[in-house]
Amino acid sequence: MKASAGTLAIILLLSLGVWTYFYLSPGAPLNGSETAVVVGACAGAVVVARWLWGRLRKIRGGDGPTG
Repeated sequence: MKASAGTLAIILLLSLGVWTYFYLSPGAPLNGSETAVVVGACAGAVVVARWLWGRLRKIRGGDGPTG
């Protein structure tokens, strides 16, 4: 599977946001393995969202030629 730079940027920003939330909340910050799970979950969520968006656009006929 080929990921675009935009997809990678969204995964990075989402992961950083979640990591920051846990870092600033009371309790211990995430360790290495927990951070890997957060990044994986964010990547999975972004890939599923992109897949759903593509399916919805295809169903609505947004990618076809007009005319």
